[in-house]
Amino acid sequence: MSAGTQRVLPPTSRRWFVHSLPVGVLALGWDQRVAPCFPDHLLGANTAIEGYSLWGAIDLIRRLRFRTLELQNLVGQPEGRPGQFPGFDFRNCSATTRRRLLAELASFSRVTVHLPYTGVEYFAPDRSNGAEAALNVIIQALEAAAFVQAKVAVLHAKPAPGLSFQQSRPLLIDRLRRWGDFARQQGFVIAVETGYPPSVAEFVELIKEVDHPAVGATLDVGHQARYVELQQRVKGLAANSPDAIRAYNDVNVELVRALGDKLVHLHVHDIEPSTWREHQPLRYGFVDYPRLLAALRELRYSGSMVLEIAGSPLEMPRYLREAKRKLEGYVATACKG
Repeated sequence: MSAGTQRVLPPTSRRWFVHSLPVGVLALGWDQRVAPCFPDHLLGANTAIEGYSLWGAIDLIRRLRFRTLELQNLVGQPEGRPGQFPGFDFRNCSATTRRRLLAELASFSRVTVHLPYTGVEYFAPDRSNGAEAALNVIIQALEAAAFVQAKVAVLHAKPAPGLSFQQSRPLLIDRLRRWGDFARQQGFVIAVETGYPPSVAEFVELIKEVDHPAVGATLDVGHQARYVELQQRVKGLAANSPDAIRAYNDVNVELVRALGDKLVHLHVHDIEPSTWREHQPLRYGFVDYPRLLAALRELRYSGSMVLEIAGSPLEMPRYLREAKRKLEGYVATACKG
């Protein structure tokens, strides 16, 4: 099951019209460097730009001609604030803000969202302190995803406070299935992000055990250092050694192949070789995108690759522009193979 087949929007939606056109027709209207072996909405960027207003972030992503936009902060405010990502508070924002947001998003082929992940213990047991408030935050964010007609809602799996993964497992599965029921009714997919549980095998097993048509996975290319399998492979190696970097990229490709059609979304960026610090501009070549794209092409991947780059607000236009150009080149090469 692919994220692109989850929902058919009403013909009155401009985004439905754009998304329904053949890929070849769409390519004529935006950037012919992205070859048709991947969908037109393959490349995207998110609104996680510190200090920008929500409208400024959306406008930048539009001007750079990305076809997918990811809304990062579903509990925030549209105004630009130093050190914070812009966003919107679905239940409490004005009708004017809601109307403007839908209008701003209408030019994108695909909209995705990132569910809240900091300070929210949404896998805490029902009777624990703060559980009700945390669950309310997630439900509100899922309602926001439905409102903006998102195709994917990215979720960080987290351990229940004080419990191991195995102890938390039944609760994770139950909540993911329940939230998946809501997502399926509303036409989107919940995509659990790589990084937890603490091994590749456990992550893949969790997604498959949930076994829900509206629950899949997001591969974040920078989260694999958390997995015990990679830690074992690179033990004794310098972080920036060719063997360590190759082992890291091996795990990315192994996740793609193990997840199969459960892989519905990607977060992309680069990694600083000596520290393995993630969310970097595409300047190091640590992440082997040609190899990753070849694996995605074998899978007939139909989701998106959304840039998650951190940096100064002044540098973000350049970072996103350069990353888009590099990714387009990698995609074009992959599609010739």
